[in-house]
Amino acid sequence: MKSNKLIKPVILFSLVILLQNFAQAQTRTATVSINDQVIHQKITGFGGFVNSPQFGYNFMSETEIRKIWGKDSETKYNMMRLYIPTSESSWSQAVPTAKLAKSLGLIVFASPWSMPAQWKTNNSVNGIVGTNRGYLKEENYGDYAAYLNRFVTLMRNNGVELDAISIQNEPDWDVSYQGCYWTPEQITKFLKEHRSEINCKIMAPETMQFSRDTYVNALNADDVIDKFDIYGGHQYGGVGTAHQKLLGKGKEIWQTEYLINWNENTTARDFKWSIDAFTFAKAINLCMLSDINAWVHYAAKRFYGMLGDGTNGTSNGVITKRGYVLAHYSKYVTGATCVGNTWNDSSGILGGSSYLSVTGDSIMVVVINSSNNAYSLTVNLPFNVISGKSITTTETDNMTEAAINIVGETNAPVVSINASSVTTLIFTQSSTTSLVQVKNTPAILSEEYYTLMGQRVSPEKNNLKGIYIVKSHLSDGSVSSKKIYIK
Repeated sequence: MKSNKLIKPVILFSLVILLQNFAQAQTRTATVSINDQVIHQKITGFGGFVNSPQFGYNFMSETEIRKIWGKDSETKYNMMRLYIPTSESSWSQAVPTAKLAKSLGLIVFASPWSMPAQWKTNNSVNGIVGTNRGYLKEENYGDYAAYLNRFVTLMRNNGVELDAISIQNEPDWDVSYQGCYWTPEQITKFLKEHRSEINCKIMAPETMQFSRDTYVNALNADDVIDKFDIYGGHQYGGVGTAHQKLLGKGKEIWQTEYLINWNENTTARDFKWSIDAFTFAKAINLCMLSDINAWVHYAAKRFYGMLGDGTNGTSNGVITKRGYVLAHYSKYVTGATCVGNTWNDSSGILGGSSYLSVTGDSIMVVVINSSNNAYSLTVNLPFNVISGKSITTTETDNMTEAAINIVGETNAPVVSINASSVTTLIFTQSSTTSLVQVKNTPAILSEEYYTLMGQRVSPEKNNLKGIYIVKSHLSDGSVSSKKIYIK
């Protein structure tokens, strides 16, 4: 009798555990509705900072670069950030890497950490010495513009046309390593007086905090807005919304540096999928939902980056889980346009972002599921489909492709989403119905064409290809807008 009394509680405890596991691992239902009439930014691309010879650690070989960058790579990253050393004698070290990048068809831009010490108020290449913060002296603004242009010219003379050059890496942050502090007023003064001396597209301000009001407001001024081409910033401290003041003003918005080092200020450990994969995925997705055109990681080869360096559980030169997570975006949504999506999930866990293809006939949805539950996801599309494809990365699988089983033609396919996964869904329109149904309207008096960035273009002067917004001024005094695709 005594043994029976012991067995019953054990059985009951086991049943409770089984029921808890069942509850935690059940398949949930959710819906995402895609609205291709809510148009956001065009996606320029994704990539990372290259550890080329002029930088301090983890130099990348040509084989490693080709593994993650370019159309023939495993991950198809298309953007590369270069480091500009302070000493001009070291600049040539960056040329071979830049030439390789251009041969792979990459977007290449470069960032300086500091100018020569003698041009700075603290007489040091470091950002701060003791309490002495280093600024660029105003009398050396012209020298610095010529310095940056010499880097552009060196690259050009070696067959590399830079897509942009930054004024300064993190001008809003005091650092004990190489750096320089710039106030918003100093940056705008430099741009107004010396931008014309730099023969390359200009990126500014590349602040550590992505969307600082003071810098955005300064750059948004009427006498400054035309003095730079790309708004750049880093994601540390969040994304914010101030940068959205620049939407519709012809400026691309790039996130140009971010890293999440799970070992910073804590006990060292190896990568953990259930935590580290999803903090990374959600950081990228946040930018996509914040009208940002490009997302670029810090060091591409690092245990916390996209290619392992042999430390903290990574294999040297092998693509990491984070590398594959970024590839869910780089391989499938580069060049596409972010569109509206609404998620209906009672758990509040499932999320992601949606995109319209360059051709206008496909929808891509990146789905982030950080829970231990699988989902049955209904995808409400703006057109009918008869088939689809899913690409899934989990703790054990890397970008596994599978056909989505769809019975008949539908605009609401149901897709199985694995527990603890990042998934890209791809659907291509099956019907002959146009994506955009244009209703009968009064006579069109005139039309204006705009890019998805809000820049007005002329059909007569520009060879237009892709998706555009057409604003029609009608005979009844109203103005209508529609989205068109031009082959």
